[in-house]
Amino acid sequence: MRRPSPVDAATLGLAVCYLLNDSEELATYRASSAWLLRRAPEWVPLPEGARREGWSQAHVNLAIALIGIHWVGASLAGYRSEGRSAWFQNAAAAWGLHGFVHLAACAARRAYVSGALTAPTVIAYGAWARRTLRRAGVPSRVSVAGVAASLPVLCAAHAGAELLLAIARPASGTVAVKP
Repeated sequence: MRRPSPVDAATLGLAVCYLLNDSEELATYRASSAWLLRRAPEWVPLPEGARREGWSQAHVNLAIALIGIHWVGASLAGYRSEGRSAWFQNAAAAWGLHGFVHLAACAARRAYVSGALTAPTVIAYGAWARRTLRRAGVPSRVSVAGVAASLPVLCAAHAGAELLLAIARPASGTVAVKP
């Protein structure tokens, strides 16, 4: 078995960093979501009760799994392309930048917000991956639109989680999925 190259480490590092950060979010996002969703603009469509109570743990579990398809998929695309995949490069850039969102939310709240403990690792990974690709001579395919594409994926993960929960909800109105 060959030793992984720095580019291999950078590409697969996105999946590892996702698992680290989203493990923290799996345990803490439910509580933070209530604070966050109460501050969402009224025009943002949210399921009944979400603005008041935050996401259910079942929603959090599903949304994290669904967004993981994006991050891990981008990581694998990067690995297969030796770092040249535009999907990987833009996702890695978006991933690193999203660490600042966790820290900004902490500053706004003046308290802990889900994901803040691992945010420095997220930020450091994004900078390290970009630097590693540059050193290896991998051409940059990062664009503003490419980085921004991760935002609708995040929204789709939350919408998908709600859809799956609605499908799992029996006629009685209770959720069949354990929270």
